[in-house]
Amino acid sequence: MSVPISVPERRLTVAGVDTHLYDAGSGEVPVVCVHGNPDSGESWLSLLSRSAQLGRVIAPDLPGWGRSERPDRRVFDGSLDAHDRWFEALLDALELDRFRLVVHDWGALALSAASRRAAQVQRLVIIDPVPLSGAYRWHWIGRLVWRPPVIGEISMPPFNGTTIKLLTRLQRPGLRALPQEWIDQVDSHLDAGMKDAILRLYRSADPDVLARHGSRLGELTCPTLLMWGENDPYVPIRYMAVMREALGSTPEEWVIPGGGHWPMLETPEVDERTAEFLAR
Repeated sequence: MSVPISVPERRLTVAGVDTHLYDAGSGEVPVVCVHGNPDSGESWLSLLSRSAQLGRVIAPDLPGWGRSERPDRRVFDGSLDAHDRWFEALLDALELDRFRLVVHDWGALALSAASRRAAQVQRLVIIDPVPLSGAYRWHWIGRLVWRPPVIGEISMPPFNGTTIKLLTRLQRPGLRALPQEWIDQVDSHLDAGMKDAILRLYRSADPDVLARHGSRLGELTCPTLLMWGENDPYVPIRYMAVMREALGSTPEEWVIPGGGHWPMLETPEVDERTAEFLAR
């Protein structure tokens, strides 16, 4: 998970937010990878390292996450609506006429803007996403800890690498932890600003808001690969059908046997299959 020297990094001001991103390789139809919580663009290092196969690969840090700015609320309020506007502004700042898109977890927020530019999306990979649907019901951490006022603020000071290691053990068979290198990477970015960003995003995502942002997913008719960890406890596999029915084309599907919420970290074939699909 450490950042290879060969992966170029740069910064852009996007929707008023100083945004950090990895930007590797070259090509006319870049791959844009959008991470979830509590990750950063470093989640996509394997795909970034495959730029010789894939062409240009771009992986931003969401506002408030990773190495991006912890923005002032008067500039960026951290809501799902604000993230939607930020991602669309990112596409404009990068001057992308066409692109391939990969999302995981909260990275699904990029699907809202992408659905408004459906003709520009050439290929799409969706991995264990937050469903942009009013049918979604939050996992216990979101419902009982992060979304309620006051409780969220009380819970965040002890939210660190040790806590993440414990919580991620709960989502894996045999209570196995995710790679320590990934846990350390997340912990290195988990300051007060990022914790605040987590609370703001979760609290903004009521069912009607999720439904509104997913209302145009049917316009995404490009070739799509939909992957889901069989044992994902945060976004259970039953939501795979919700995403399938919302999309405008019939996706290729892969249920990852024994996989949890972060199958990219657990199953090497996920990156291999993602790269093969994007490179077709």
